[in-house]
Amino acid sequence: MAAERLASRLALLEGVQLSEADLDSIVAEIEAYDQVLAVLEPFAEDVSWLDLPVPPPTPEPAPAPPEAEIQNPKSKIQNRGADLCALGLVDLSRLIAARTISSLDAVEAVLARLERLEPRLNAFITVLPEQARAAARQADAELARGQQRGPLHGVPLTIKDMFCTAGVRTTGGSKLLADWVPETDAALVERLQAAGAVLVGKTNQDEFGHGGTSTLSHFGPVHNPWHEERIAGGSSGGSAAAVAVGIGPLSYGTETGSSVRRPAAYCGIFGFKPTFGLISRYGSFRGAWSMDHVGVFARSVEDAALGLDAAAGYDPRDPASVYQGEPTYAARLEPRARGLRVGVVRAFLEDSGVDLSVRGAFEAALAVLAGLGAEVRDLELPELRYVAMTSLMTSSAEAAGNNLRWLRERADEYVAEVRRRLAAGLAITATEYLTVQRARHRIRQALRRAFEQVDLIAAPTTNRAAPPIADGPRGNGDQTYRPSSNQSNLLRLPSMLGLPACSTPCGADPAGLPLGLQLIGPWFADQRVLDAACAYEWSVVSGQWPVVG
Repeated sequence: MAAERLASRLALLEGVQLSEADLDSIVAEIEAYDQVLAVLEPFAEDVSWLDLPVPPPTPEPAPAPPEAEIQNPKSKIQNRGADLCALGLVDLSRLIAARTISSLDAVEAVLARLERLEPRLNAFITVLPEQARAAARQADAELARGQQRGPLHGVPLTIKDMFCTAGVRTTGGSKLLADWVPETDAALVERLQAAGAVLVGKTNQDEFGHGGTSTLSHFGPVHNPWHEERIAGGSSGGSAAAVAVGIGPLSYGTETGSSVRRPAAYCGIFGFKPTFGLISRYGSFRGAWSMDHVGVFARSVEDAALGLDAAAGYDPRDPASVYQGEPTYAARLEPRARGLRVGVVRAFLEDSGVDLSVRGAFEAALAVLAGLGAEVRDLELPELRYVAMTSLMTSSAEAAGNNLRWLRERADEYVAEVRRRLAAGLAITATEYLTVQRARHRIRQALRRAFEQVDLIAAPTTNRAAPPIADGPRGNGDQTYRPSSNQSNLLRLPSMLGLPACSTPCGADPAGLPLGLQLIGPWFADQRVLDAACAYEWSVVSGQWPVVG
């Protein structure tokens, strides 16, 4: 029967050109899928079926002022002499708006830094020096006429090469589209252009976002700026590495499993993934349609909030887009943790896969939050042991469907690891996919109950610092084929359920590699997550820079 079952699954791959090595890997993946389904079927049994969708956002009440004012220590990290690349978005924007410096000055500084560091980082697929200079001159001319579009006006930034850019090649990190030039812009690019931002380049990534290391790119791996033989994390590793070394104060990436928060943690910067539907995905490549998000990288929470304001907004071209008022996350940002109930799922912290340095940094971060007035309480959520496998099965099936035509016609042009993962996803049947969605719904129900007890969930972002590039695309230490307390469950949770979540720097391991604190909020509590992260950041901010920077 097992042989017949395997044969029926392999029949679903008909038309896909695969080598013997591909088939061996795919058979192993299918066998792992069967193990997952054997666990998920009884887990999903008690779920009647999907209930009503998550309710639309409602404004949160204005936060109460903190009892003790937290002093913003930005001067520690932003006033490093005359180096414009050391300035965060807030300060750089003010200088450009006041015409103390020009947008062209800022762009030239960023391009010079990019040229110097890119040979060591491989963070970019396409650099746009002349286009950026032209946009900077236009921004300067507008500012000279008194036209000011907002905080991003004239500011150099970068985006992941997942977003379409009219007249500029858009590859998704793949050989399939190595020379493709779209005719239209993605929604994100439209909004950034309307805000007056200056695009200086498109960053490197895992092929079409299918990976967690940024080593699965047709254009080669991204190197971590803290240690060049370590990964930058994926799939948005190029964006995280660029921001970490000051190649623009802001970058945008995408996330389906952890592709903003993981690289932010490995590269020692702030990464934020908003609630599902806040930022339009129109014009970006599809990974898994029910879990794809757009996120933002910055070196401070305030900078990220400004980046979120520029990018968020309803877009009827994205069926997941939600109606919302004019985004004002930065204006409402309040460094506040007092009174928040912060839940910790201890089983995941005690898992043997979590490094001691990660545990120590996380416990220290919890002490900071408690000192700021948060109530830290333990939380029991056994359903979270099933998150990684549920997320994996969902993304495998959806991504395979999105790539079906190319898999049949141009399979040999994919990166081998990505081709095998996508082909294996074709073996998941509709019935099995629905079983996985029932499991996903059961986890969603558990989270809704949990957020009646706590306001946020805190966890280490990753179970270790950035692993070596030599460890390959599975070097993160994730466990996705069995229920466990591995950190990959908490890392995949926000993307799978569409929750707002961030990673903020919280220390370093003995080798000096950065570690991250993850904060997860309930649906549409984006402001709460940003406020708590801001309070933590202002309490512990340091002035350290990556080695490569």
